[in-house]
Amino acid sequence: MGLTFHEYKFIEHITQNNDLGNVLTLGRLEVILNTNDISNLNLSNILNNNKYAEKIFTEIFKAKSVSSLDNSSYENADEIIDLNLPINKGYKEFDSVIDFGTSEHIFNVSQCLKNISSLCKINGQIIHCLPSNNSCGHGFWQFSPELFF
Repeated sequence: MGLTFHEYKFIEHITQNNDLGNVLTLGRLEVILNTNDISNLNLSNILNNNKYAEKIFTEIFKAKSVSSLDNSSYENADEIIDLNLPINKGYKEFDSVIDFGTSEHIFNVSQCLKNISSLCKINGQIIHCLPSNNSCGHGFWQFSPELFF
């Protein structure tokens, strides 16, 4: 789960016309940018040797807040929740829910997608960047764009 150059540019494009508001990332997003990308995107001072993407979302893309959700506390996520299981009704909702490489690791993908929807406010946005083809051996699933449509 991470923020690569492609996801960075995708978020850059999205935020030209939309605010991210309060953001929830599925998994704590690690910055997966090479040294040249960090330099070309002027991120050196923002990252300051931090390997996670929260400051990029708040300082570059002007998110109001960034929270993370994961199944374990390994990367110090804000919320520890198993997306295989239903989330309690009335759980906090977010303006943007970002899935850059989590759903393919959730066995109960139907429940996972229901949970993601319940975590997003009405008129919010869900942003998926998930494997589609030629990712054999990576997670349980590969996602066709038609699934989300």
